[in-house]
Amino acid sequence: MRQAPTVRVGGVYREKLGPSQRACAAFPPLAWRLSSLSDRRISLQRISFARQSMADLQNPDICIIGAGALGIALALRARRLGAGVLLINRGAEEAGDPAQGRLVAATFAASAARAQAMRTAGVLGLAHAEPKPNFKAIGEHAKTLAANTAPRDAKERLIALGIDYRTGQPVFTGRQTLKLGDATLRPRHVILATGAKPILPAIPGLDEIAYFTPDTIAGNSRKLSHLVVIGGDAGAIELAQAYHRLGAMVTLVPGEILPGFDREQVVILLRQLAQEGLEIAEDAVVSAILPRRQGTGVEITHADGTTHGLDASHVLVAMGRLPDLAGLGLERAKVRFDKARPQFLQLNPDGHTTNTRISAVGGAAGQNQPHAALRYGAIIIDRLFGTGASRLDSKSIPSFTQTEPGLASIGLIEGERPLPEGTLVLRASFAENDMARALGQTHGAAKLLASGNGKILGASIIGPGAGEVIAMLALAMERGMPVGALAELVLPHPSLAAVLTQLGEAFLATRLPGAWEKRSQALRKLLG
Repeated sequence: MRQAPTVRVGGVYREKLGPSQRACAAFPPLAWRLSSLSDRRISLQRISFARQSMADLQNPDICIIGAGALGIALALRARRLGAGVLLINRGAEEAGDPAQGRLVAATFAASAARAQAMRTAGVLGLAHAEPKPNFKAIGEHAKTLAANTAPRDAKERLIALGIDYRTGQPVFTGRQTLKLGDATLRPRHVILATGAKPILPAIPGLDEIAYFTPDTIAGNSRKLSHLVVIGGDAGAIELAQAYHRLGAMVTLVPGEILPGFDREQVVILLRQLAQEGLEIAEDAVVSAILPRRQGTGVEITHADGTTHGLDASHVLVAMGRLPDLAGLGLERAKVRFDKARPQFLQLNPDGHTTNTRISAVGGAAGQNQPHAALRYGAIIIDRLFGTGASRLDSKSIPSFTQTEPGLASIGLIEGERPLPEGTLVLRASFAENDMARALGQTHGAAKLLASGNGKILGASIIGPGAGEVIAMLALAMERGMPVGALAELVLPHPSLAAVLTQLGEAFLATRLPGAWEKRSQALRKLLG
């Protein structure tokens, strides 16, 4: 009988498969399987045993609680590293993190952007028209796209890739053990990827009406005549603009608006939203909801104490999220909550809880921007399995608001706190960017903070393509690229990213030539 070839398992070539290994080769090479009848029998036995060992896995390398988009992505990453992975679906979609939720939201926003493009086509010399949105058709289009991508995240595919996928409510019974049904699990490490539920403020009368949250409004299939949006985070602003562009009258009552972003650029965004026709009640809060037979009364109180009422058809509450950790028995795992924020976990800089065998990412850790949660989770997994040395650093992850114009920031923010001595504030305007001019979207600017020696400390961008441009800056910061090097970027022309070369050139213009440079220049002049 032919000797079985070695099989690559987690970066190590092994010959013998067994339950002690962290990964099993479920499908040996075809030539080996078909070489002889006896080999085929052994191969089938090995395949059966590998599948059985994965199905009966009680001590996985990593257990991920929460099978939303984030949990699935992290499970696939850990599996690619050769880890034994158990992914637990708690029986319902994770709040704020359904598997295809981001695609549905992006599809809705794209419909709103297209409607606005029709409305403003005259700027580019085209005949403009008032769009006639069909919310049912928009919803069906989003559902179709989600259904087409659903197999990518399907349970069957994950199992075929070697992930142990189970459904049920896990409960911790000790520092390292948890129960799932009748099974007792003892994973090497647990990652909480459980999502986060919307915050519901204590507004008198709110519990007497049917209101939307960011999770439930995705299922709306009707045009909303007057939507009042309560909240000022990125999700609230994005939904307010999208529904207004699709024909609804929208009043935004933000309270604190877009914390963590550059105040100067937030003002630019609010001005643009107001020009589109959004009603924005700045320095005001919703003080009461007044149920009526038809519609809903909304009482607003301003900073000076004055009040006025609104007649709303619908209300959207989008005031942020709280970790959804109920029923996990975290106290038995010696996991403590933050004293200053009792509904949030106490986490160290590496994302670990007070039990170092348990980490939290995404909504469970108070991270409500998907790209940031995915990056944090990837760093945790890489460190667990020795493939990365990066540490969690909130200042290295960009923040986005997917509005038009887009708003993005990373690192230090001007005005958030006193800047280090010698910090340079560099600016570039989209009004001077040829691509922005061609698009008719010249309202916006880029701002970069740098040390005297050229280290990039932070940046804020408002304008078209803000998300893509800030991502390039994030990479430059991670790689330690000095700001002057941005001037050397080779970009297609025209390009929105040319604001980066403007910033690089602005930095170089602040530098005075040193003695050696002056001598070199004089020598070149002398030599003609």
